[in-house]
Parts: sequence; structure tokens; C-alpha cells
Amino acid sequence: MTDYFALLGQPRVPWLDPVALKEVYHRKTLETHPDAVAADRPGDFPQLNEAYQVLQDPKRRLHHLLALENWVPTSENQTIPADLQDLFLSIGALTQEANPLQEKMRTTPNALSRSLLKRQIVELQKKTGDLRDQVRNLDRAANDRLREISLDWRNDPVGKFAELSNLHSRFAYLSRWSAQLDELMFQLSG
Repeated sequence: MTDYFALLGQPRVPWLDPVALKEVYHRKTLETHPDAVAADRPGDFPQLNEAYQVLQDPKRRLHHLLALENWVPTSENQTIPADLQDLFLSIGALTQEANPLQEKMRTTPNALSRSLLKRQIVELQKKTGDLRDQVRNLDRAANDRLREISLDWRNDPVGKFAELSNLHSRFAYLSRWSAQLDELMFQLSG
């Protein structure tokens, strides 16, 4: 397995500064881009791109880090973390509420009829925006926790594996819900 941290010259820690990571990525890709490298000397451009895609995403970065450290997450990470269950139920309820409205939006034949749906659409957009804000705040808090863990990483990495595994699970749910809410907001705006 390729160590993407080493490939991009980054420390093998749970949190990386996104600005610094992007700068290193851009510098290295300029050196290895197919347009800048002689044909007889192929560069590592595709691998650098993959490394950046993995390391810039907290969920994928944690998965990669845990794999490099030979840590196998426990099966308990397959369930929704307890403190996210209410949010999960709220997103499910919002989706249940949005589905019939979206169907009406698709099948309404004229502009006047669609305008009658505007109040419901605005209400759902507000609920969706509120849930998106909750997801973003939880994501920010998880990233802050990663930053804290990184400060003490070198002293006890093994002692942090279980928490990193839990954070990986958390990021997986939050990123999925964020994408789902973004898609819903897009559909409601059309």
C-alpha cells in the first residue's frame, strides 16, 4: 500500500492543515504533470492526485491512516453513533416530507399551480438549511477533535486508534448526510 502521507511529504497524523496540504499538492503536481515531464520520464501525477483526494477528505484520510497502522475497526462502528441518531431521524423525516412535494413539483402542469406549492417549498428549504447547518457544525467539531488528537499523536498513537475509528464512522455519516441534504436543497430550488 502506498503511503500517501509520505508521497505528499506530510506527517502521518490524523489532522492535516488543508491550506498547507493544497500548496504541497500544487507544487508537486507542477513537477510531475504530464505536460511538464519528458515523455521518457513518466511522472507520478495520477498517484499524487489520488493521494491528495484521500488526504484532503477526513474520512478517507482516517481510513488510510488506520490501514497504514494495521488497525481494523471494530464492528460497533457500523451503527450510527448514539449522539447522531436524532439527527438521522430528522433527516429521514425531512426526506419523507419532501418526497411527495417533489413529486407534485414534477407533475404540476403549469406555473400557477407550481406557485401554489411555494409556501411548502420554502418551509422545506428552511428545514433543510437548518439540518445542513447542524451537519456542518458536527463536522467542524469532529475536525477540531482530530486536530486535538494530532497534537498528542506521537506520544500514544495506539491509544487513539479506537477514537479515530469512531471519528471515521462519524465522518462517513456526516458526509453522506451533507450530500443528501445538498441534493435535496438543489431539487427544491428547481
